[in-house]
Amino acid sequence: MSAGVTTQLELRGVTKRFGGVAAVDGVTFEVGKGEIVGIIGPNGAGKTTLLNCISGLHRLDGGDIRWQGASIAGMAPHRIAKLGIGRTFQIVRPFGSMTVRENAAVGALFGNAAGRCGPKEAFEMADQVLDLVGLKAKAGHPVSALTIPDRKRLEVARAVATRPHLLLLDEVMAGLNNVEIDEALEMVRAVHATGVTVLLIEHVMRVIIGVCRRAVVLDFGQVLAQGEPEVVLRDERVIQAYLGERYAKRLKS
Repeated sequence: MSAGVTTQLELRGVTKRFGGVAAVDGVTFEVGKGEIVGIIGPNGAGKTTLLNCISGLHRLDGGDIRWQGASIAGMAPHRIAKLGIGRTFQIVRPFGSMTVRENAAVGALFGNAAGRCGPKEAFEMADQVLDLVGLKAKAGHPVSALTIPDRKRLEVARAVATRPHLLLLDEVMAGLNNVEIDEALEMVRAVHATGVTVLLIEHVMRVIIGVCRRAVVLDFGQVLAQGEPEVVLRDERVIQAYLGERYAKRLKS
């Protein structure tokens, strides 16, 4: 983390086991205020499990998670959301009977880190975040009419409507084509520009290089490497465990 950056989130030896298997095993790193940090690694490395630990969906079996200096380990998900930690999920599950605008308003109504707000304020916030993520023109559409990229945008909008200080993004660009990835990149930049810190899981390396200040590589639940993306992605351990020789050759070409 850069000198002079205030630590918002601190993970200290975070461990989560399922049966006898440690899905997350002694993970330690920090996220500073205003950063965009990427988490990468092979499938099964523990990336989503780690986000579930941070957001309170999983209770820790070891270690600690600290938010702005205070432990949030064992805290319920809704309380963590109220502290200002929002998140998206890999599998988007919007409320199918609602419009796009109503879905976004739910985040403002029930997860608002700034405090309780009424329906009028919630819909005003929904309009703001839909504009931010590029869904303003589809605010009145039923969710069933949305494409996969737009459903991912809506997932981000619902999370941003909670007014988070830290946003956890779980593969919001998975399954998108190159044009859609570029649009999603701009969306992440726009959200970050509002002052939100971002911790994201991503497999698309140009996303990691394009927006992340730092990258954390997980393998078998442990931190394999961390640092500036350009440095991490040239690490022989990372190439062997995750990127492969084909990617390494492209880096050298």
